[in-house]
Amino acid sequence: MWNILEKKKLILTEWDSSPESKRNFKKAIKKLKAENIPFIVVEKRLISELGKKVYISYSVIMDTILLITVILALLNADKILKVLGG
Repeated sequence: MWNILEKKKLILTEWDSSPESKRNFKKAIKKLKAENIPFIVVEKRLISELGKKVYISYSVIMDTILLITVILALLNADKILKVLGG
């Protein structure tokens, strides 16, 4: 049977570029290796987070404009049909 509902625990720690933080990072990696604890190092760039926020904002604005346009078209459907019908 698959354990689809199996729970796993994950510890995330943020490290910056300061010398002290780099030293602490190296110490933590050594400790994890010494204790045979499996780990994964993941690096993220802040620009990608900014890009996501800009894209979501852009999408929300464009969807809002589209929704308002559709609502206005529905409210003026009789005028539009008159123009199209001749």
